[in-house]
Amino acid sequence: MAEDTENTIASETGTTGADSKVVEADGTPYLKIAEHGRSSRTKALKLKTEDVIVAVDGTEFRSNSDNLVDLLSSEDDGQWLLTIWRNGTFFEVFTRGPLGGVLKFTSEEEAKLISNKFNDRPLIEKSEFRTFEILKDFRRKCDVYDTSFSQTAVFLPPVWLVQNRMWEPLIAVMSVYLITFNVSIILFLLSSLLIAVYFKQGQITMRRSYSMFQDYQMWAIVAATDEANVQQICRTFDPKCDFVRSLVGPPIEPEDEKKKSKKKRKSGNVASIAPTTY
Repeated sequence: MAEDTENTIASETGTTGADSKVVEADGTPYLKIAEHGRSSRTKALKLKTEDVIVAVDGTEFRSNSDNLVDLLSSEDDGQWLLTIWRNGTFFEVFTRGPLGGVLKFTSEEEAKLISNKFNDRPLIEKSEFRTFEILKDFRRKCDVYDTSFSQTAVFLPPVWLVQNRMWEPLIAVMSVYLITFNVSIILFLLSSLLIAVYFKQGQITMRRSYSMFQDYQMWAIVAATDEANVQQICRTFDPKCDFVRSLVGPPIEPEDEKKKSKKKRKSGNVASIAPTTY
């Protein structure tokens, strides 16, 4: 299906096969997600249909889906940094291997718009990006955490739990420390070692599971340089979303909703002057 779409675009622009790459620079189409496969990586990365794949490792990618699969399947790099365009916003995600799903070409006008915006972006080294996961609850409250490996979680589990506000696991770990220390020093050291190994292997799973335990659901996965940048990106996805530890301030309430809330308050006001009775 992707090949049919690409051939149609190529025929409309008057190019086919290898010649399809020789198009005016700004008008050369990008690939966008047309639909997800049953088990495609686009679903796992929380990408959406109509998301446009603009660049791979900071370099613009303007070719067909077969070349994208070949590139992402190569063993030259452990993971690839994809630049995605969604509704006027750029963001990055890391991926390992092909994305799957069905891809199609963007229109020439859309490609020109994205190209102009992309050229205005500052260039950031791939090594500076880290992967963040964002979970959101029904009140649009978001929990953002860094998935990078933490040495603190291994050597000082209670400190890491406090940093992430994971109070129930903190109580459990401290209880194990206290009980085993009162029983035997050897048992305390053994339990501490086992806890350290567990936190080394499963710290991200534990962090994610704890958020889900608090009724958060996976919403987005973003690669960024810091958490503040992630929150700004999330705010462009959903202007009304807020964060557990907000670094970008509260969401701005639209003027229409402010007026509605004022009208509701006025309708419930009680007259300050008692009515005259006869």
